[in-house]
Amino acid sequence: MSSIDELGKVSSYMKLMDETSARIVGALSRHDPRNISAISREVGLPNSTTAFRIKKLVKKLNLEINARVDFNKIGLTRAIVFTETRPKMWKKLWKILEDLRCLTYLTKCHGRFQGCYAIFAFPPASKESLEDYFNELKRLNIVNRYLIFWTTNLWEVHPSFKWYDFDQKKWLFQWKPWISEINLASDILKEQLADPEEYPIMADKKDLLLLRQLEKNGILSYEKLAETVNMKPRTVAYRYKKHLTDRKIITDHMVWFLPYLHEFSDAFTFVIEFENKKSLAKFSNAADETPFILSFAKVIGSNSLIVNTYIPRKELLCFIESLNLLAEKELVKNYFYVTLTLDPHKRGGVPSELFENGNWKFNFEKKIEELKENSVEKILPPLSCG
Repeated sequence: MSSIDELGKVSSYMKLMDETSARIVGALSRHDPRNISAISREVGLPNSTTAFRIKKLVKKLNLEINARVDFNKIGLTRAIVFTETRPKMWKKLWKILEDLRCLTYLTKCHGRFQGCYAIFAFPPASKESLEDYFNELKRLNIVNRYLIFWTTNLWEVHPSFKWYDFDQKKWLFQWKPWISEINLASDILKEQLADPEEYPIMADKKDLLLLRQLEKNGILSYEKLAETVNMKPRTVAYRYKKHLTDRKIITDHMVWFLPYLHEFSDAFTFVIEFENKKSLAKFSNAADETPFILSFAKVIGSNSLIVNTYIPRKELLCFIESLNLLAEKELVKNYFYVTLTLDPHKRGGVPSELFENGNWKFNFEKKIEELKENSVEKILPPLSCG
């Protein structure tokens, strides 16, 4: 067991967090944040007290509460892409990826790949076109190499305070017990991580407009939502309940906060290959209460997970050593990782503007032509040594 002893290494969030607030943060992730009664029942407080404390937490800690969307139920699949580029081409690559309207997340990465880390949502019929797009980026020498993973939805891990000592105001990283938890965890894969068999479109244009706003702020009132999407509050409430929640297009909500100061911590994305499906299931089921795993997605057709983490630097080697121990126990087969900068970063969302007449309208071919026309970089042969 190891700990972060210096008070300065405990984020401002945690200095203000008591056990009651921690329970509320957890309940906000498991329930609709509009359902104050359900949250109150879980934390054992009157509705008025719960509502007051939620407002206080959002204001003082600047908490983000976002709706978590099942992209598969709106006809979209996911791709996570690692790209490598030359230093002088990084800004150009960023601008090119930023302009793709199917982008849901973008940041800079370094280590195994020196370039950009990006997540996309697009119709499954466009997989080949997306790969053609990156092949063109490579042909134009905008990227040196890239790696695309077709994935399930990202499973975001709800905030957990299981490893936090509220009396001592410090995190206690319990690596050996965590390895034991993985060994004892269920080997049945979560339904949300199963390879999708179909991608039905269960929403219309108005639903998608609501989703786009709720991804940004999951606690917007019906009145505010109505103003933004030009609907009546009663219509918004009906669609939210009957279309988005009853159909489980919104699966739950995510409370975003980083429990460690950025000055002493880093974000890493690990690609972990497991020995078999059961080993992958054990790891993913044990990940739900770990304070350093932010999210993960299964690679479709593979026993691999892409795991996004945020961890104090002094604990990184402990995590890597834990993966090595899992390899010795024949659970993990192989892995690699990259470091994410987080600043700059860009978030996208449901690309509602690309939905017309009940179908998605993606045109990668047009984007490829724009690349060819706008590229000012002379195409050079690959560098060779000798």
